[in-house]
Amino acid sequence: MSQYGPITLVGFSDKPTLYRMILPQRGDVYVKCGADILLNGLKTDLGAEARCPVCRYVTRFHIVKRRVEDLAPKNPMLHVVELGMGAGHVGVECESTHIFDKKDCLTKWLSTYTGKQGLVLSLPEYMGSLNQRLPTKYHEQEHHSITTTQSGSRVLEDRKANHDQL
Repeated sequence: MSQYGPITLVGFSDKPTLYRMILPQRGDVYVKCGADILLNGLKTDLGAEARCPVCRYVTRFHIVKRRVEDLAPKNPMLHVVELGMGAGHVGVECESTHIFDKKDCLTKWLSTYTGKQGLVLSLPEYMGSLNQRLPTKYHEQEHHSITTTQSGSRVLEDRKANHDQL
């Protein structure tokens, strides 16, 4: 079920994926992509595990009060393709949005990736960007296999420019 108390979970998947959230009083919930974990972290505290799509190593972390904490390993990277949705809304293309446990895996994946250009950020950087762009009471839109952003943040603009340098 995609409900968690009064909130609707973003990117809920009824079958196992690379991305698992551990929710208090609910347990394990799978979502479609790495950004879905962070988007849900805007609305509730959670534990998370993300399996690298290249080496399958697991990255573990928590989101507490809209902040990423306890990262293991310490420097995972997020590749995210955002969709322009208008101010106050975030949309991501899940098929192209992944968490990588290390830069080498990201570089290897990008070497064969032919989709839309995405942003490359650390998890805390992307969470900070979401916090800047989305209201405290985040209201999500219907989530289809593509989650739902306005990319006006300076951090994101800087990361777009750096994407090709990897």
